[in-house]
Amino acid sequence: MLIDSKFNPEISINSGQMFLWEKYKNSWYGTYGNHILKFSITNNEIEFCSAPKFDNWEHFIFRLDDNIQNIFSNFSNDIILPKLLKRYTGLRLIRQDPHQCMISFACSSNTNISMIRTMLKNLSMKFGIKKQIDNKIFFTFPAMKNLYKASINELCSCSVGYRAKAIKSIAEKIITGALTIDELYRCKYGDAIKILTSIYGIGNKIADCILLFSLEKTEAFPIDVWMGRAIFMYYKRLIDNRKVTIINTNKKLSDNQYSILSEIMRNHFGKYGGYAQQYLFYHIRNTKKKKW
Repeated sequence: MLIDSKFNPEISINSGQMFLWEKYKNSWYGTYGNHILKFSITNNEIEFCSAPKFDNWEHFIFRLDDNIQNIFSNFSNDIILPKLLKRYTGLRLIRQDPHQCMISFACSSNTNISMIRTMLKNLSMKFGIKKQIDNKIFFTFPAMKNLYKASINELCSCSVGYRAKAIKSIAEKIITGALTIDELYRCKYGDAIKILTSIYGIGNKIADCILLFSLEKTEAFPIDVWMGRAIFMYYKRLIDNRKVTIINTNKKLSDNQYSILSEIMRNHFGKYGGYAQQYLFYHIRNTKKKKW
């Protein structure tokens, strides 16, 4: 594939969406369920491969069939987004394996990206399957049945701490059939949020991340401390007439604040608010020179 300014896989995988990517020389290797993915950038071309074979994975995972021009046209009158779309050209939403996404963001609670990577690598090494590609060893993401069978102590040995209970709860819901991915795909955003937040360890922000990055709910607008700052900086006018106050942008939002802000931002950006969120999130972290 020729390099296209509308698609930059490097910044996309390093934007807080997925966590299990590693770089060796000019190649990136990532974990997607039971697949190890690879792309290499040489001169003006990007080459994609996988083990086991996953045909055209780049089109599926990087959402290359999304009509980017049409999506971005929805933001043409926004106060800041037109500038960000040009500045971070090629940043895409990533379509993830739902099971992996659930566990990944359950591990994201009250920690940083580096630690999330450590937890997920440890879980993969302990409960995944060893794979070899280019004479390098990788591990697939753990199957839910393996996480379900694991004891809390075994999970804790992977540095997940109190999140072990959430991992166990998610795996149990999936394995027992109490939660099905098809159900989440089919239902509307509001119903999906209620289903996910009924699971131990999944709050509003984590639920929004799961819905946006793995369940086709592109209107989802995850709000963490960083997004709270972005909203306060660029969109305070939208919340002035609502009963919500962001007093300290360094603190976690209350459930009430989150629900109101989420509704405001989804109403403002519409069906593809998740794209807007990703550009804002990438920008606000970059302004503080935070590592990905």
